[in-house]
Amino acid sequence: MKMAKIIVSCRFQKSAKDMADLIRYMATREGVEKLPSGNKYSIATQKQHDLILSTVKHFPQSKKFLEYNDYYAMPTRENANEFLDAVTERYADRASELKGLVNYISNRPGVEKLGSHGLFTQFDMSIDLDTVAERVANHDGVIWTEVVSLRREDAERLHFNNAEAWKNLVRRNMNEIAKAHRIKVEDLEWYGAFHNTTHHPHIHLVIFSKGQEGFLSEKGIKELRRAFGQDIFRNEQYKLATIETGYRNELKDNLADLLQHIQARQSLPNANYYLFLLRKIKDEIQQQKGKKLYGYLPRKMKKLVDFALHEFAKDDVLSEIYAKWNDVNRKKLSLYYDTKDKPDVPIEKNPELRSLKNMLIRTALGINYDAPVAINNARISFLFSMLAKQIVNSVGKRLDELNKTMPKTDSKERSKIHEKKQAHGQKEGADGTGIDDEVYDSQAVEGRNANCRKAKRRFDGAKQLMRV
Repeated sequence: MKMAKIIVSCRFQKSAKDMADLIRYMATREGVEKLPSGNKYSIATQKQHDLILSTVKHFPQSKKFLEYNDYYAMPTRENANEFLDAVTERYADRASELKGLVNYISNRPGVEKLGSHGLFTQFDMSIDLDTVAERVANHDGVIWTEVVSLRREDAERLHFNNAEAWKNLVRRNMNEIAKAHRIKVEDLEWYGAFHNTTHHPHIHLVIFSKGQEGFLSEKGIKELRRAFGQDIFRNEQYKLATIETGYRNELKDNLADLLQHIQARQSLPNANYYLFLLRKIKDEIQQQKGKKLYGYLPRKMKKLVDFALHEFAKDDVLSEIYAKWNDVNRKKLSLYYDTKDKPDVPIEKNPELRSLKNMLIRTALGINYDAPVAINNARISFLFSMLAKQIVNSVGKRLDELNKTMPKTDSKERSKIHEKKQAHGQKEGADGTGIDDEVYDSQAVEGRNANCRKAKRRFDGAKQLMRV
C-alpha cells in the first residue's frame, strides 16, 4: 500500500533553458488525454523516452514529481505524457509566456471550469480572464508558479477531486502562504485553477506581491508543504499525533520509573554509570545561578544533559518505545515530505521531549549521593520467609519425634479405663476430656509435654512470621 503523499512544486525563476523542444512536443500532442483504452498500457515511444531523458537532465528537480515516479515504475505512453505535461506546466515561467500560462491553466483539457473558465482567487467575484492575464504578464516583480498535487486515490478518499475543495484549501491557508513567501497578507495576490487529471489531480497557483517584494527559500517551501499537508491530511494527522503523544507519555513514565529505581539504589544494569552521570549534572548545575531548568542553562551544560539523556535512552525499554515514536513520526511527515531516507531523530535533539531533560535535572539535584546504600526490603523479606520455613519444618519434625516416643498405657490399664467409661455412660472411643482411646500415661510423659508445648509455641511463631 502506497503512503499518502502531497507534492508541492515551486518555481520563481523567470527563464528556463531548452524549453523549445518540450513546448513544441506538448503543443503538437493533440488528443493525447483521450487515448483509447486499448493503448492505455502501450510502451512509451522512443521519442517520448528521449525527450524525458533530456528533460530530467535540464530539470533534475522534475525527478521528484509523482508523475516521474509513475513513469519510472511503468514507462507507458500515458505516464510519459502526464510527466511531460507536468514539466511544461511547472517550468513554463518565462515573462513572455506568463500570459499564455494563465490561459493554459484555466482552459487546458481536464480543468474544471467555474463558469466560462476555471480560474479562481481569494474572493467569489467575476474574473475577467484577459484582464488577469495582462496583469500577471506585466507585473515587474517576482512571480511564483506553484503546483500542489495528490495521488488519485488520496484525492478521492479525501474529497479533493473538485475545484471547490481546492479553492477553499488555498483560502484557508492565506496566512501560511503569505508567511512562506515573506509577503504581507494584504499584499498577497494569487490565482489558481484545478486540473482533474487521470492520476494526479492538482492545482496551479500564480502568486505575487502587490507591494513589497517577497522571497521564497527552501525553508519557505517546506512551510508551504506542511501547511497544505496538515490541512489536507488533518484526520490522518490527528490519529498519528494521538499515537505519538501516547508514546511520548510512555517514555516519560518509563524514564521516571528508571530514575526512581536508581534513586533507591536498587540493583540495575549500568546503575553506577547512571549515578555518575546524574552526579556530574548536579555538580555542574549547582554552580549555575538562576533557574535550574534546561532552557536557562549555558550551552556547555546543555550538552552534558543531552549526553546523559542519550545514554539513558539506550535502556532496552526506552529505546524500544522511542523507535516506535520515530516510526509514527516518519509516517506523519511522509504525508507531505519524502521520508524514505530520513534518519531517526536523536532523542536529545527532539524538541518534543525536552521535558525528559528537565526530569533528569530534577532527579540529579534531588539525590543524596553520600547516603549509605539503601537496604533491599524485598530481599530481606525473602530471607525471613526462607528462615521461617526452615523453623516450621524443624519444629514439625520435632513434634513428630516426640509423638512417636510417647509411652502408651498397657492393655490392663486400658481395660480398666474402658470399664470406667462404661460405668459413667461415656461413648466408646473417647474419655471425658475428649482424648482418644490411645491415652498417654501423664506421669510418664509430664516432662515431655513441657517440651511439646515449647515446640508448639515455636511452630506457631514461625507460621506467624511466614504470614508477615
